[in-house]
Amino acid sequence: MWPSDGQFDFVRFRPGKGITRSHCISKRVEHVHLCGDPNLREPTVELLDTIGPPSGGHGDIEFSNPSGLTCDAAGNLVVADTGNHRIVKIDGDGNLLWSLGARDDRGAPRPGTAQGEFWSPQAVCADSEANIYVADSRNCRVQKLSPDGEPITAFGSWGNDYGQFGGEGPIGIAVDEKGRVLVSDSHTVLGGNHRIQRFDSEGDYLDQFGSYGTGLGQFAGSVPIREYGLDFGPGIGPGPIGPAGIAIDAEPGLLLDRNNLGGDIYVADCDNDRIVSFRGTGEPAGVLGLGAVRRPRQLAIDSTGRLYVSGVHSHEPPYAVHDINDPHRWRIEPECRWVTVLNKSGAVITRIGTPEAHDIMEHQLGRGLHSHGHGLAVSRTDESIVYVQGGNCIFKFRVDWGE
Repeated sequence: MWPSDGQFDFVRFRPGKGITRSHCISKRVEHVHLCGDPNLREPTVELLDTIGPPSGGHGDIEFSNPSGLTCDAAGNLVVADTGNHRIVKIDGDGNLLWSLGARDDRGAPRPGTAQGEFWSPQAVCADSEANIYVADSRNCRVQKLSPDGEPITAFGSWGNDYGQFGGEGPIGIAVDEKGRVLVSDSHTVLGGNHRIQRFDSEGDYLDQFGSYGTGLGQFAGSVPIREYGLDFGPGIGPGPIGPAGIAIDAEPGLLLDRNNLGGDIYVADCDNDRIVSFRGTGEPAGVLGLGAVRRPRQLAIDSTGRLYVSGVHSHEPPYAVHDINDPHRWRIEPECRWVTVLNKSGAVITRIGTPEAHDIMEHQLGRGLHSHGHGLAVSRTDESIVYVQGGNCIFKFRVDWGE
């Protein structure tokens, strides 16, 4: 239960003493009714914990832009610790189970190219046997790990061909009910991939769907294709991100309704400010979230079909909300700090978050345009538990739907 005095324990890192907890003031999150259905109860949201110090770091339970999150069937949390170039697995109480990644001679994390090493991994998922698939983004590949963190295989390279990945590599990944791995393939200066590629559990290419554009089943067409780089400025902006997070609705009744051809697939179409849905065959099915989500980046889905969406930010009009005196420190609309929850019809049910998180997730010099946080996961043992990235830390919420 939420303490009656409105206080909770906050995780603090103390040099030489590890992770401790300090008492600090917070409050229950307040919500406005959004869905328009007076018979639908608005959920109660509590912030249970903050995992890792907001200042970041590379210790056992410290992170640097942990932008990929997933939960396995045992309720453990797996983290793609992007800035530390590693994968971290912790249990439901926040205790370290293992971490994997390259380190330099001083013991600091570094990018690497060997199996079991990573370069800015941005997404992660787990299959029914707790094997872990990592979108090893800057290495333009996917790595498969055992539940204990042992490397099993790796597949992919940079390019436009089947089984290759463009841009800055894959930034979204999911496993369907048949064990097939779906990977978001982003923009490349060779022409743009903008597709979802599907592989078997061993990494063999199966098929693909999607293309560049704004039509049904397309991605990113609202943003002109440009070469990646520091091309920011008034009227310029970056190139498109392309398709990002993937979530799959594999509810048994839905699979039966779809003649067991596969669960419905949802893809965050970041540049077009929407979610695109596909049938399990890859056939485009519809669009969700228009006008309700902005720059959607990562997705999660629960067993009832509620779709959780984390956004990035919005510049509308361009640069109207940033600090003119410091172009590296951005003022971001608070609306984009919340996780939006949609029902199967695409209507907004609620938003999850805390206004207090805004300051923690501010952009900082040298941390990258999208570093404020978009990692997102729903626990598979207790779906009331939702993990959300908050800059360099991870917020653990309890969402009570009253069911």
